[in-house]
Amino acid sequence: MESLIVLSIIIPWVFALTVYLAKNDFVTNSLSYLLLPILAFFAIELFFGTLPVYIHTSKILDILMDVYDFGLLFFFLYVGIKYKNSLVISLAILQITLLIMALIMMPHSDTPNIFVDKLSAFIYVIVALVGVPIVIYATKYMDYNEKNKHTFVAILLWFLGVMNFAVSVNNIEWFFALFETTTLASYALISFRKDEEAINNGILALWMNQIGGVAILIALILMIKYNGYYHFTDILNHPKTVAIAALGFLSLSALVKGAQMPFHKWLLGAMVAPTPVSAILHSATMVKIAPYLLLRIAPVIKGTLLAKLLIITTGYVFVVAAIIALTQDNFKKILAYSTISLLGLMMLAAVVGTPIALTASLVLIVFHAFAKGFLFVEAGVLEKAFHVKYIKQMRRLVERAPITLMFIFFGFLNMTFVPFGTFIGKWMMIEEVSNFLHHGSYIILILYVGAGSAFLSILYMKVLGISVRKAHGIERIKPIKLPITFNFVSVWYYLWLLVITIFIAPFIANEIVPIANMIAGNSANIHAIGLSLQMNHSILYFWQILGALILLLLIHALPYFVKFKADIVHPYNCGERFPRYIETWNFECLSKYENYLIAFSIALFIMVVVLGGGLL
Repeated sequence: MESLIVLSIIIPWVFALTVYLAKNDFVTNSLSYLLLPILAFFAIELFFGTLPVYIHTSKILDILMDVYDFGLLFFFLYVGIKYKNSLVISLAILQITLLIMALIMMPHSDTPNIFVDKLSAFIYVIVALVGVPIVIYATKYMDYNEKNKHTFVAILLWFLGVMNFAVSVNNIEWFFALFETTTLASYALISFRKDEEAINNGILALWMNQIGGVAILIALILMIKYNGYYHFTDILNHPKTVAIAALGFLSLSALVKGAQMPFHKWLLGAMVAPTPVSAILHSATMVKIAPYLLLRIAPVIKGTLLAKLLIITTGYVFVVAAIIALTQDNFKKILAYSTISLLGLMMLAAVVGTPIALTASLVLIVFHAFAKGFLFVEAGVLEKAFHVKYIKQMRRLVERAPITLMFIFFGFLNMTFVPFGTFIGKWMMIEEVSNFLHHGSYIILILYVGAGSAFLSILYMKVLGISVRKAHGIERIKPIKLPITFNFVSVWYYLWLLVITIFIAPFIANEIVPIANMIAGNSANIHAIGLSLQMNHSILYFWQILGALILLLLIHALPYFVKFKADIVHPYNCGERFPRYIETWNFECLSKYENYLIAFSIALFIMVVVLGGGLL
């Protein structure tokens, strides 16, 4: 098992270095495809193997990690000086100072620095099955008028290894190093095109995520000072003694990395990068560190004031990000806001901390990873093959790009309806929260889940509403043939989502619930009865799952056989203009409230810092 863990981290880096040095299309394409079965095999072997695995590391590796930490922070300082950004400079200096303090205070520990359990292996599987196909997709995407293809693919490959390493470390100082390495990767990818907008957005991602790094270092210092330890397993083994302020700052780093308001703009800024960047950030790497970190510390913060404040904050983001998404016209920004929204729900479920809530969080993570990777891949296909970036450009898409629209339709169904996993995760949360209604503070959870789900459903349907319109009496459009690579990746995601959905009951009961039970230390009352899913006293029968799936698949094929009226106009308007402020695809009337909604999120964030962080 130890060798599989090491190889899961090292091989993506070796492939990345080879691709970068070779700068050859055959090498780049071949290694990208080869990595898929290799990482998938390692991840599945680990997931079904004997876990947890503890790995003791040598003192030399400790020293190398310290040197790497400082090298990374001095690079941030260099970037800040180069682009004359005072925020990057100040945060880099602060991080260097805090890291020196932490290392001076840090006592010797015999606790292993590497710790891989079911939760870590779960992320390994997502990185392999969701992340690697995005790299394969990027090999063709970058052939469309993009420069430095091999460097770009090399960074993506390296990023996958970084993510596997990040979820494998037990030492919180090492976790800080990997946390900030993902920050470095996001900076490199977002600013990849090197134009002014790309560089500015890369710098934005850099300094915002540095704030999360500062929070981890403060948490590390507090743990060393008050508890004398600095490993996740020590926190879990001594839950009643750990400083709540340290947990508060760890949670703050998760909010930042998860792009929760008011730190959401760095993730929106990633839209200027090549689309594979958005696909990999949203699905398999980077933002998934946020729910992972809260799941890791969930047993310790469950039921605390910190947990309740995090529930209020993440639930608010779940609803508000979905509302703001309705005002957007850019397709990738719509997907980005929906990610920010659903990350809020994942983290909310994690901090509730009960076995069923943890199960819901894990189900949301895995289905969101597949569906969002899928949707961003299709967004890139629209961009490169059909030159479509905005909703208003998607008219007659059903005629121009029927297969691509079918995939987008299926991705949206996965994010919205029964029997797909995102719906099941929300159902689990509502079912679980109903047990806490005698606690007034938890009633807001029902409102959050219901409202956020409704707004997200409207969001996805507004995109499809304009896409399925067909014209009357206008010339037929010949569909464009897509490259094999694009089709391979699209079919890959499509089939995985379809198969997991059909077998969702045994998948959740046999694969997801054991992870939740391990985290919580209790058993979730969720079982598979054949292919039916039972939770507490509720049962989702297989005939319901299959019936809903067949019905949705028929609906998803409907636009290809039914003609919809192209546009609706006001009768007898005599040429006058009638401005529209709200319609199926335009919710402009909501835009004027956006700043107020974000301002309130700042107030919630401050509340978490002051009260949840134990500063009062």
